[in-house]
Amino acid sequence: MPSRLAFVTNYCPHYRIGFFERFEQRLGTEFDTKVFFTDRKEGWQEYGDFEYEVLPRLRLREHYGIAPMIFKQLWQYDPDVIVSGPIERFAAHASYLYSRVTSTPFVLWTGEWTLPKTNLRTVTFPLISRIYHGADSFAVYGPHIADYLADLGVERDRIHYAWNTTDITYFKDTSPSEGQKVRENLGIPNETPVVLFVGRHTKEKGIEYLIDAYRQVVDEVEPTPYLILVGDGDRTADLKKRASDLETVLFPGYIENTEIRPYYSLCDIFVLPSIQTEIFREPWGLVVTEAMASGTPIITSSGVGVAAAGVVQDGTTGYLVPERNVPVLVDRLQRLLDDTSLRNEMGQAAKEIISEYDYDKMVDGFVNAIEDALSSDEI
Repeated sequence: MPSRLAFVTNYCPHYRIGFFERFEQRLGTEFDTKVFFTDRKEGWQEYGDFEYEVLPRLRLREHYGIAPMIFKQLWQYDPDVIVSGPIERFAAHASYLYSRVTSTPFVLWTGEWTLPKTNLRTVTFPLISRIYHGADSFAVYGPHIADYLADLGVERDRIHYAWNTTDITYFKDTSPSEGQKVRENLGIPNETPVVLFVGRHTKEKGIEYLIDAYRQVVDEVEPTPYLILVGDGDRTADLKKRASDLETVLFPGYIENTEIRPYYSLCDIFVLPSIQTEIFREPWGLVVTEAMASGTPIITSSGVGVAAAGVVQDGTTGYLVPERNVPVLVDRLQRLLDDTSLRNEMGQAAKEIISEYDYDKMVDGFVNAIEDALSSDEI
């Protein structure tokens, strides 16, 4: 009879469906697996072909809800090992407490590499610190997370890389015709280069630095490039005001995941200029993964996890720039906008390198972490 594995997390965004399906397929011969979701996020939860249960939750704060039923569900399911994350959510807090009471091996899945300075984190820090030092093993997004855990005193041999990713095959299959339709809909002339940003319009995304850099190159390049800022958020109005003198900066709004692929097909350069704030440090930046899979050169700040993990390679797949540094961003934009051959070369390198980071590579890290946790329990 297979052992039972419980995966407890907050919710299932679209980019996790393929992972959970592959996770169940890979571990299905050894484990009966079941995913428990303890929260919801409007417009973000989607479910696929894997065993799961969505638990009722109570919203205590804007970013923290609880699902007390998880204790009963875990007790009834009686797992032989628990995987849970992210560290800042109720899912990890509750499942860790259950694991200690029942002596169940516990794997923490985490992408955090800074301590947010919030009231909630101050209150929950004693428990979070206990989880960091009490988990049997760790599945982390990449080496930058491993470095952070090591600085907290976690033994490196308990940390395993579950490389964060999305459905790269889907984004590799882009076609020029998809991008052409978007170009026509947005009124962008043919042969005009396009710079793209995709993400929330919030402080930590650093979009104002991109607008300021674009302003300095727009008149230096022929034909005049366009900048597309996909997304929305609490800073959209301010960003539109900041770019009001730039006719070639476009704000198409929030684009559903099922409709975003043509934008990658359209663009010539993808930029993610995220910055670290008191409450946020970009854990990965899956939009970069999507853009790389589409064959697009990348410009990203050093404060983005996918760059810190070494997946974006400076001078090969694009460029890394310091946070908040407009002059360097201007220089790298101009280099790529002025040189079609360089764009094509870096875009092809990006596509080849990111092809290694598929769902199987992500699941490999979980398999290693689970085996580690179970072996630790036997000692």
